[in-house]
Amino acid sequence: MGAGLMLSVVSVPDPDGDQMGALLVAAVRPEFAGHIVRVDADNPVFGRGRCGVGGCERTSWARQLCAAHHQRWTKHGKPEVEHFRDTTGPIAVRAGSERVDAFDLSALDQRARLEVGYVLQCRHDERGVRVLPSTIRHLAALYVDSGARSLLDRPVEPWLDAVRAKRWKDPTRTVALVRYAHQRLTDLGGIDVEAEYASDIWVAARLGIHVTRSATQTRFDTIAQPWLRTAVKRWARLRLGSGKTFGTVHVDARAMLWFSRFLAGRDPDATDERAITRDALEAYLVWITASHLAAHTSSTYITCLRGFLDTSRRHRWLPALSSTAALYHDDLPSRPRPLPRFISEFVMGQLEDPDRLAVLPDATTRALIVVIMETGLRANDACALPFNPIIDDSAGWPCLRYFNAKMAAEQLVPLSATAADAIRAQQADLRRRWPAGPPVLFPAPHSNPDGTHPFSYATLRARLARWQDDIDVHDETGQHVRVTAHQFRHTLGTRLINQGVPQHVIQRLLGHASPQMTARYATLHDTTVRQAFDEYCRQRVNLAGDRIVYDPAGITADAEWTKHNMTRVQASLPNGYCGRPPQQNCPHPQRLPHLPRLPDHPGVPRRPPPPTR
Repeated sequence: MGAGLMLSVVSVPDPDGDQMGALLVAAVRPEFAGHIVRVDADNPVFGRGRCGVGGCERTSWARQLCAAHHQRWTKHGKPEVEHFRDTTGPIAVRAGSERVDAFDLSALDQRARLEVGYVLQCRHDERGVRVLPSTIRHLAALYVDSGARSLLDRPVEPWLDAVRAKRWKDPTRTVALVRYAHQRLTDLGGIDVEAEYASDIWVAARLGIHVTRSATQTRFDTIAQPWLRTAVKRWARLRLGSGKTFGTVHVDARAMLWFSRFLAGRDPDATDERAITRDALEAYLVWITASHLAAHTSSTYITCLRGFLDTSRRHRWLPALSSTAALYHDDLPSRPRPLPRFISEFVMGQLEDPDRLAVLPDATTRALIVVIMETGLRANDACALPFNPIIDDSAGWPCLRYFNAKMAAEQLVPLSATAADAIRAQQADLRRRWPAGPPVLFPAPHSNPDGTHPFSYATLRARLARWQDDIDVHDETGQHVRVTAHQFRHTLGTRLINQGVPQHVIQRLLGHASPQMTARYATLHDTTVRQAFDEYCRQRVNLAGDRIVYDPAGITADAEWTKHNMTRVQASLPNGYCGRPPQQNCPHPQRLPHLPRLPDHPGVPRRPPPPTR
């Protein structure tokens, strides 16, 4: 970014010497402190690439033309764009040209100029949302028209009302910028976390909590009873402190909102916790069960209320709460046990078809969907994969290392050859754009110049739905079908069960916390003794007769154990199991028993009898 006509804020003290002015002087860098803040055409946040006309250094506006050349192209009757770019000349330098491709802050006094410069600096450093000069002109006009010295002279809502009153063509970007600017200036001296917890709206980022797919804010102001709202907030903070995710606490707050609505209808004049009686709780169970909520949701809300009442009684947050005002285990409705929402093989054949996968908008989206199909990862976990998630086990087979957000644990699972190839192709594609490699394997496609932001679940969901419409996914009857990313997970589990893979292996492969979660796919199978597997691995040799090094305590041991169980089932023979080294793909899908092999047990004969015909 060029300096342009800039003033150094360090050399000019704030006229009033107030604390906010001093903070701004210390925070704003010189390149953002001048009357004119120049924009480099190649800047990934403020620029849009250079104009395609030879000799023109201005920022591209449309059709790879700057605003002036685009106007000239229009006046010439919009000829063929490439011919116009090759034949026209650069724009002559005139008075005011220095304000082209720049943020003009010359109409502002020093304090307002520092504030707008600080906002520009924050946007630049975050390297996400693009800032247009028109939105900065609008923000500067608000300062001038209001006569305010600082954006913090008023709450944010009056500023937003002023934006809407201007009737600008598209105020959406300006509204977003004003909100952002007011918040960043408010936080310049640091965020008061205690004040954030005391407020009735919790924003995860302001509490220092990183979220991806789940809700980013939780509202308590909708809980009508002040005494109940205070206790719910204390409970929510305790839950966050005990390691619960922000999304879980958001569900807790939603559950208590429903209880608040019930109490408001039953006893509008309730002034304290004495309104919560056993009779009221029994009436609530009937009320919420009869509501429009799904059975799973109502059961969750009742469970949340039970936890809130138990915790409040334990910590005496509601000292007047009756000892009989409690929910017991047998009060909880049974949770529905739906069957897996797997995708039929007829539909999967369409989704896995390479020609149909090629219809996806880009290589990143294609690789992401292939990885989810092959591994059964939850979409959120797949989007957040690091750039290099592959670790080879002792036999050289690739394993996927990822963070299971639901279990809050790092896990390692074996990869199929298709998934490994998709990941390596994605890495090669990213290195062409970022030679050093970005921090994530699937970078967000927009507002992400450095590749630091991961692909969002919302983008994946939208692209997956649009792709299915484009390729006309249908079932056996010709009816249109719409599948979700999570159904790939159910489909993989169902396929593994149908192939005879033991349930405990599927549990490890899918990262389930308990066998009950995997029991939706099948009943529990007999386990294989792990010690025998470790002993077998110590005796393994490759085709050349060299012993394969294996460490049962190694980082890839568990993933190799999972892969071994899958391989033995998939490569079964009439006389046992195929002894071909598991890191090699078998070229004989017929599983002929007379092929050369390495026996994995001394009791297996080297020359098994021919199969019975």
